[in-house]
Amino acid sequence: MTTTAVVTGAGRGIGLAFARRLADMGHLVVLTDIDGEAVSRAAAEIGRGAVGVQQDVREIASHREIAEQAASLGQLAIWVNNAGVLFAGDAWTHSDEEVATILDVNIRGVMAGSAAAVGQMGAAGGAVLNVASLSALGPIPGLALYAATKAAVLSYTTSLQGDLAHAGLPIRVRALCPDVVDTRMVTARAHDPGAALLFAGPKPLDEDAVARAGLALIDSRQVFRVIPRWRGALVRGTDIAPGAGLKMLALMRKLGDRRQSRH
Repeated sequence: MTTTAVVTGAGRGIGLAFARRLADMGHLVVLTDIDGEAVSRAAAEIGRGAVGVQQDVREIASHREIAEQAASLGQLAIWVNNAGVLFAGDAWTHSDEEVATILDVNIRGVMAGSAAAVGQMGAAGGAVLNVASLSALGPIPGLALYAATKAAVLSYTTSLQGDLAHAGLPIRVRALCPDVVDTRMVTARAHDPGAALLFAGPKPLDEDAVARAGLALIDSRQVFRVIPRWRGALVRGTDIAPGAGLKMLALMRKLGDRRQSRH
């Protein structure tokens, strides 16, 4: 039986890495991205029946259409909500358009995608993976909007898993919380002062390593996972002493400033 997998934001980066691995696992992959040309190229690169579809994840109905298209090609088994955007800067300085965009893409897109996947999978079961972020676990000065949306994704994911268990539906929902990943979304902020914390930590994670960890999470009993795990413990420490945590983050932000200045 043919099984299908959907990956949003799959024209490049982490999404494309997920799509490649899912195809390697034998799924027929439906890739979506707001960049129609990029996602068509990505699907052609993967081959093996992969389909590229232009999609704006802010459009709620589009997720149901994608789910129906995937189901017409085989049993929908996996849905990865990966599409996301990032804006950096002091929290009060963002334009109305930036605020609306990051909320709509990072939160509405994940909620709509998850609901469409669950609606299509139903009693047949399946898995939904939501790509959140390490920033979901604590304060990230300079990236307040992004961190808030990823915290919402984490909260939504864990609550949705509870709803599914209550309903008796055999669908697993997981949230992956990676540290900084070496993607275009990050490298494009190399000279953005608000994004200094992105460049203050260890070497960014590899896209394929993140995809590999995400697919391993789907088959585990954990509802969410931080990669690397030690970074999660460090960020969670700010909950114990928020004042001290913010002072530490201020020092890390200065380190990020220095690293950015060397780019």
